[in-house]
Amino acid sequence: VKYSSVNTLAAPDQPSFAGARIETLRQNWLDANLAFDGTRADEVLNQAFAIYPVETVCSEILQKGISEIGTYWFVDKATVQQEHFATAQASRRLETLITATPRPTRKQSVLIGCPPGEHHTFSVLLLSLLLQRRGLQVVYLGANVPSSKMRETATSIQPNLIILAAQQLTTAATLQSVALALQGFPLAYGGLIFN
Repeated sequence: VKYSSVNTLAAPDQPSFAGARIETLRQNWLDANLAFDGTRADEVLNQAFAIYPVETVCSEILQKGISEIGTYWFVDKATVQQEHFATAQASRRLETLITATPRPTRKQSVLIGCPPGEHHTFSVLLLSLLLQRRGLQVVYLGANVPSSKMRETATSIQPNLIILAAQQLTTAATLQSVALALQGFPLAYGGLIFN
């Protein structure tokens, strides 16, 4: 907080205040998950959603938090159990938000899933939420979708776009077979391995 020259309380600089606050909330959320305290993690998210838009909380706390805890695991500062606990907490919250999202307002549809062998679904779940909040019809298939089944579903629903996400090199390699199976459909892909 800054003081003006006449000793009255001046408003803090909004961008730096908001940035510091969201970082503090993210750290509190991470700490709660590292301690396996789901109740506290939910309380932190409830506080964040009361202050910030859904998209901000999802990107700045959940997405960046999951990324940070993944890094902690990689450098042996967190266990796989802690990483799985945090991911489950975040995924449950996203599923709740998806359920609460209003019905689609647009005719365009998007089919979203993961290629064969890919079990990391957080990014496609988040993308599903964000697209639904923009009024699109989203068909979310989740993890480890076989190529032939993806073609079956695409033929059935005729989406305007298919989006697949791979987080690992091995599952990124399976995207080629999925792309061949989905010839004729607009296809996009992404994921950590492509960053």
